Amino acid sequence: MSFYIIPSPIGNLDDFTIRAINTISKLDFLVVENKSSAQKLLKKYNLSVPKIVIYNDHSSGKDRTKILNLLITEGIGGIISEAGTPLISDPGFKLISQLIAKSVKIIPLPGPTSVIPALVASGLPTDKFQFFGFLPRKTNEIKKTLNDCLKFNGTSIFFESPHRVISTLETIDETFGDEADICLAKELSKLHEIFLRGTARKILLDFEKNKDLSKGEFILLLNLNDSKKDMSTADELFDMLEAKLSIKEIAKVSSQVTGINKNFLYDRFLSFSKKT
Repeated sequence: MSFYIIPSPIGNLDDFTIRAINTISKLDFLVVENKSSAQKLLKKYNLSVPKIVIYNDHSSGKDRTKILNLLITEGIGGIISEAGTPLISDPGFKLISQLIAKSVKIIPLPGPTSVIPALVASGLPTDKFQFFGFLPRKTNEIKKTLNDCLKFNGTSIFFESPHRVISTLETIDETFGDEADICLAKELSKLHEIFLRGTARKILLDFEKNKDLSKGEFILLLNLNDSKKDMSTADELFDMLEAKLSIKEIAKVSSQVTGINKNFLYDRFLSFSKKT
């Protein structure tokens, strides 16, 4: 029994690989997230499979058992998501885990993904990066997630919806100001692909100038590594004032002296106090 994980194009249908086409042509059944999207792709490449099975966020253990039974009776299956590599911010983890537990041979194909193209064109560090999927919905949870990125010496990557991208940029601007280097990648591989780079404030101004920019699919990349900034004066002020002022007051004073965003300094000093 073999089960293929098959990446599908993230936008431009020409990005489908020859290996993916050849693999689908020999499948006994294909598991898809969205039947209409799958059929559009299959039609472009004149592909057909004996059976198509729906598997998405609403699927249950019963659906996974059905897929396993198909493998037992048919032999070769595969899965594609609506766009990109299956299981990356898409359903499928529980399915693959169950198939592995039943000794099914899992064969992943390399192919389209939005994360790597966004990273390499971002202008941000590429030697170290971490991927979070979608940001949380609540503002305080977003701030917590972003503050966690301070501890990472590299680029942090998120998916973001067009309905929340502006509010997320506003949160980043409020929390980090110019201390956050950002790239917003929109509609990768599609006709209106664009990269917006700079601070959150600069990108927000871009949105104000062109309201249509907020439409589409976004990947948010940011670098909050403070090692490239001279924090020595701010840290000295913290050491001098820690016993005399609150962290909030120290951050305010340090910001006035150094010009570094006070919210950024507050989070930095707060992490210091937790270590002691």
